[in-house]
Amino acid sequence: MVLIYWIMKVYISLSGFDTSQILALIVKYGIESNDKIILIRPKHETDDRGENTIQAVKDLSKQIDSNIKVEIHRVEHHDFEGMVMSLIDLIKNTPPDIITNISGGPREIFLAFTLACISQSDKIHKTTNYSDIDRVMKEITLPNIIHILDEKLKEILYDINENQQTTITEIASRLNLSESTVSRQVSKLFKRKALDIVQEGKIKKINVTLTGKVLLKN
Repeated sequence: MVLIYWIMKVYISLSGFDTSQILALIVKYGIESNDKIILIRPKHETDDRGENTIQAVKDLSKQIDSNIKVEIHRVEHHDFEGMVMSLIDLIKNTPPDIITNISGGPREIFLAFTLACISQSDKIHKTTNYSDIDRVMKEITLPNIIHILDEKLKEILYDINENQQTTITEIASRLNLSESTVSRQVSKLFKRKALDIVQEGKIKKINVTLTGKVLLKN
């Protein structure tokens, strides 16, 4: 007989130097066997308090139920773009129901995680914020501000992302499109800040921006 366990809830939370926010999440929404807690921490710890907090959460989860999983998602805090993309992938690859906590933790990671959550708001069941003023966990609604690209724009953006730096002529050749068609689509992507275009002599070199990379995830 094969037993299949389904993860009922997944908490993804920034992690600071105390367990207050994790406790508040558990109290507010509860936690059961086979639920999961994912803590976001820097790749390189410089303070023992971070590791102590992680261990405290692991100890707490074991006291509640030994089947509760605690995982650590490490990000390189010196690489803002890399953090955003890593955290987007974390949310995209996590099964429902996801409850994210946008509060606490290192400031460098806070902004990257917020952007990742906004870009993947349709994947997130609930989002919370823990107030440092009144020490209350509140539920917040994320804005849905990410553009959805049509297939043609996405095809061109994907091609540029795979072949940076590139030119309109090269894109047209790879995709078997006219240069005028590619030029119009590139102009649209540039206006959405998905592309960066640099003039080098008579040639325009095209690169994908962080906005463009986020759009490709949607």
